[in-house]
Amino acid sequence: MQIIRKVAVIGAGPGGLVTAKYLLESHRALGTEPLEVKVFEAEYAIGGTFYARMYEDGEVRQEIHPSHYSCEALLTPNSQLVSSKQLTAFSDFRLSDDEPDFLPVTRYLQYLNDYCDNFKIRPHILLNAKVGSITRKSTLKGDKHVIEYTNTQTGDMGEFEADAVAVCCGLHVTPNIPHIPGMEEVPVRLHSSQFKTRAQFGVDKTVMIMGVGETGSDMAYLAVTSPTKQVVLCHRFGFHFAPKVRMFLRLQFTSFIGD
Repeated sequence: MQIIRKVAVIGAGPGGLVTAKYLLESHRALGTEPLEVKVFEAEYAIGGTFYARMYEDGEVRQEIHPSHYSCEALLTPNSQLVSSKQLTAFSDFRLSDDEPDFLPVTRYLQYLNDYCDNFKIRPHILLNAKVGSITRKSTLKGDKHVIEYTNTQTGDMGEFEADAVAVCCGLHVTPNIPHIPGMEEVPVRLHSSQFKTRAQFGVDKTVMIMGVGETGSDMAYLAVTSPTKQVVLCHRFGFHFAPKVRMFLRLQFTSFIGD
């Protein structure tokens, strides 16, 4: 049986961070030697999609110096997560009761940085490291995985040999664009990953938004609050919107005392 000693984690978003945390602590539960863990992150700050692919009223603008890790991103005041702090926070690093139910994105990024520091994950993270390929080779000591990466700042190449790989780069890196006959006739076509600001909708234009997930719903709101002519929200199965906070109806009962 091959012994796992070195693990590569691809991505330093929430999934990559919590994976690295448990890998680094696994020897305490299993009674084994500590693992060597290396996290590869293509951006120059942690946070994954929450850092690099947000948009207006939720956009993290990349105006952070590479040496800064304190979430000095510039977001609009309305930038909030769509999931509550009770569901979003890690079970081993809860948010305090005085935090808002729905965190601003800047606060969530700070939370991820605090998580990194609290569990001493940061020394194991390699920023600006874009993984280009992972190849497998057989040795006398078992199968190895060779991770080839490029420093996005300098262009330098590097390699890391691991016994196992955890791919935590998420679902939102590569756009999934369906083929729809006639789409080429539409003057402007954008995937949500390319969307950053209301100005991209233009003025007095008809906008069709395909998909009503979290991002589609956000874009629909931004479109109807822009100087557009018409906004059409399209989904194959239908949809239902609900507010993040349910307003309960308070009933007042009045007692009538009879004669």
